[in-house]
Amino acid sequence: MKNLVKVFSIIIFSFSGLCFADTTIVDVFQCKLKEGKTMKDVGVVNEKWVKYMNTHIKSSGINSYDLAPKVGNLEGFMYVDVYPDIKTWAASDDVMKKTKEGKALQKELSAVAKCSSNNLYSSTKH
Repeated sequence: MKNLVKVFSIIIFSFSGLCFADTTIVDVFQCKLKEGKTMKDVGVVNEKWVKYMNTHIKSSGINSYDLAPKVGNLEGFMYVDVYPDIKTWAASDDVMKKTKEGKALQKELSAVAKCSSNNLYSSTKH
């Protein structure tokens, strides 16, 4: 019986560790500035997007970063959006596609940069 309790305890402990691991969803966009636009313009629109998302999505906790290169290929930049989970990412995608405000934000983002690709990642903090 003691061995059964030990095994059960180990299983529960291991499962709870997996459930509460520090994982997030990260969406990375490869972009180029449009003519006449600056990284300051990108920052202004990105900040507006983050505030809107965190106000209008229930679970919020969304962060976003714009990454400007310092060495290497200096032609582009990246947006890196970080979500607490896949549900929050899906909710933000819905807001952008299905609401008047989301569509307006998309137009503002498109006015400052052209993004050629994006990848969605699962990220684990170590």
